[in-house]
Amino acid sequence: MEETPSDFFLLFSSPLITECNVSTSPYTSRFDSTMSANHPEQTFPHLHNAVIGNLNNILEPRPYFKRGRREILSNFTKKYSTFVMANFTCENSQCSKAGWRSGKVTILIRGYENNGYHATIFNQRCDRCKKFGSLELDESAYIDRVCYRLKKWAGISMEMRSSREPKKTLPHKNHLCEGCRKGFCEG
Repeated sequence: MEETPSDFFLLFSSPLITECNVSTSPYTSRFDSTMSANHPEQTFPHLHNAVIGNLNNILEPRPYFKRGRREILSNFTKKYSTFVMANFTCENSQCSKAGWRSGKVTILIRGYENNGYHATIFNQRCDRCKKFGSLELDESAYIDRVCYRLKKWAGISMEMRSSREPKKTLPHKNHLCEGCRKGFCEG
């Protein structure tokens, strides 16, 4: 099937941010970065503008967020799996667990020709009822990870940022992680 312009999410704004410093980003989401329960994975294309802003026009051609059905997304040239942080809420009214925080939520970034990318976040299950949680994404971690990976793939030399203050979270539970189940998490 031939790709059409609607298969791509292109933004042409004029970003003004240096490096991948999200904390100074003037871009805020117009949408809530949550993943509803019952979805094993989800994308957040509305954060693309912030990714572009943090790249400070250093990549040519300009990166784009690739959209499409599975067959369209399967022609990636690179892929990289890493982690972001998120808060989860169990929306099962029969479950006694309110929520949890995870410092190890799998994000799979796929690279396409001409600096295209597609980033997928994988959900986690509640350890009490085993239903998918409703995820609230740490947007700055997402933007940092995508921005860093695009620069690495473009051959831009840079040091790995030292991590911020270590987050206090419980150990990763592979059996509850959808990224682990699909083989993208090195939990």
